[in-house]
Amino acid sequence: MAYYPYYHQRKYFSEDVLVYIEEVDLPNNTIIFDFIDSNELELFSNITNSENNLERPSMVVLTNYKGKKIQENTIYSIKTEIIRSWSEEQLINQQLDSFLIGFRIENSDNSLNVFSNSVPFSFLDKLHVSPYIWGKRNIDDLNLNFTGKISVNIRDVEQGNWNEIYYGETVKIVFDSGAPINASKADIISIIGNRNTKYSKDKPILILSHWDKDHYHSLLGMTDAELANNFSKFICRDKVPNLTSRILFSRIRRLLGNQNIYCIAEIPKSKTDPFFQNISPITRQIVLYNSQENKNRNISGLVLTVKSANKSIILSGDSHYKHISDSILSHLNYPNEHHLVVPHHGGKAGPYKYNLPTLIQPGKAIISVGLNNYGHPLRTYRDSLKLTGFRICQTRISKSDIIINL
Repeated sequence: MAYYPYYHQRKYFSEDVLVYIEEVDLPNNTIIFDFIDSNELELFSNITNSENNLERPSMVVLTNYKGKKIQENTIYSIKTEIIRSWSEEQLINQQLDSFLIGFRIENSDNSLNVFSNSVPFSFLDKLHVSPYIWGKRNIDDLNLNFTGKISVNIRDVEQGNWNEIYYGETVKIVFDSGAPINASKADIISIIGNRNTKYSKDKPILILSHWDKDHYHSLLGMTDAELANNFSKFICRDKVPNLTSRILFSRIRRLLGNQNIYCIAEIPKSKTDPFFQNISPITRQIVLYNSQENKNRNISGLVLTVKSANKSIILSGDSHYKHISDSILSHLNYPNEHHLVVPHHGGKAGPYKYNLPTLIQPGKAIISVGLNNYGHPLRTYRDSLKLTGFRICQTRISKSDIIINL
């Protein structure tokens, strides 16, 4: 799984291990990180005298972290001596009951400066590091037009995202297939439920809004045979951040074939162009939107709108309200009842701005959420959505899937 000449890393980072920060939870002194590729996992395994097995999960939960402030979606280096001290003090515990988390490390008090240097993607590019994946660069040859009565199912997967678009009784599109970070293997199998049987019959298109673990965790619990049988096409962002996402993408590409993979690059930054731009015709019932590039994966994902003659819904991923309001809502300005799958489980999604055009009437604001340590859904967003006129629905409260019939 190495994507660049190994000697470059050793030249510029000596014996450091390069990791990608997935999540920073400072109130609980917890960091989640992953290795940027298999070389880094191998070096970590050599230092700790542990088995280097790419078939096992690689993400690391680091607890008791009290060091300097670090940023999510950023690559950092960890000195060899830090990792060796963890190993010698027997602070590294392998996790066997997760498809996502491979290790749990209880950081010692004398290891405050765990993360040494931040490494920008631009610097890695100069060393021929490729954080990108390759497939078809647009969806021009992909038909998102279907026939039949349309409905959208927001699955109850607790603190994760999993949405389905039905035409009649057939699932045509799956938008994300996530699960909570701390879900056990048994939890994931339960969340998947009968979907392997259903999808192997319907062969839906799989669209991943962005490479966040709570949007693809359930895919890790599907076998190769299940992934191959479940989906006909795969659309995703073309930039993968870490070893877990690279391995998952490689599996899907191998199983579906390059001709069925669509890797969408971000739109270059612009102060004048819309943040979101449709990459399928806005006249169709299902419209896929691409976003401008941004370091924050939540902001720079893919968004989907679904509409009928008198209703519409936006599947927002983890996007920001303002970007959706400024770029997408005007495309839905016809007499209709509008529903929203609330961004980021009701968590931080920028200042609340959601200006509904004149012809749009608010419907349901559906929050895909479960028990969590983040405070989701935040009261400020719930209050703002109510003031806009939305009726708030939560999967955590309903304890069931929420279906919007269009």
